[in-house]
Amino acid sequence: MTFSTKHNTITKENINEMVITFYTKILKEDGEVAKVFKDKLGDDINNDHWQEHIVILTKFWCMIGLQDTEYQGNPMRAHFDLPLSREKFGEWMVMFFQVIDTLYEPELGIIFKTRAENIASNFMRNLQL
Repeated sequence: MTFSTKHNTITKENINEMVITFYTKILKEDGEVAKVFKDKLGDDINNDHWQEHIVILTKFWCMIGLQDTEYQGNPMRAHFDLPLSREKFGEWMVMFFQVIDTLYEPELGIIFKTRAENIASNFMRNLQL
């Protein structure tokens, strides 16, 4: 008999865990997505740039998963000057889905996955990719 260690509720704490797990995964990669983040924020997740990013993204995903109102940013504006492509969005999505599948029960994971797909689609359209 095995017991699931996946989250069966969404909390601010496990969203923060998801954000940290995801970006730690990115920093371990050698792909194009990792390069974008390393060039923008550095390769040490404990530096001030990364810590600020983690706080912002935790608030963002709390808005998605918990209908929290603390996030006040403009995610589209933050991506305008980055060297993005459809391929990079695809690579990002694969890694994000892997982290979601590892941390959340499927009925919760689908909330994040569906929203991530919608966001990526909107970003690509608005960034003309």
